[in-house]
Amino acid sequence: MRPEVADVSQTERVRSAMTSSAISHGQTVRADIERVEVSTKAYAKALVFFCGIHGVRVRETLRAGDGGPLPPQVTVIGLSVDHEGIYDIKNALITSNGRIEIAVDDQSSVVPRPRALMDIFLGA
Repeated sequence: MRPEVADVSQTERVRSAMTSSAISHGQTVRADIERVEVSTKAYAKALVFFCGIHGVRVRETLRAGDGGPLPPQVTVIGLSVDHEGIYDIKNALITSNGRIEIAVDDQSSVVPRPRALMDIFLGA
């Protein structure tokens, strides 16, 4: 699956998490994003959902930002998973000039999160 970002992806949550981590417009960082959901439940194609993210943890700043607000558009490049679920994206390359671009590259990893007991019990 190569999930996409759509209007329903709740991109405001990733922008808010980036702002909380002091990431501004024009900045490029390597960062971890916790609890990104990939799902086809609501739509026919796989989508990325940021509604449950627990934050963006900056590992390294590659380029300083200009202090301006983050752009509203978000895209994810290079994310590929075998099945629906919740994932942590480790060491993603994030840029924020014109649009927020979250890139999963050869230095990144995508780690499945363990399912909650309630999800297993309910068969979700």
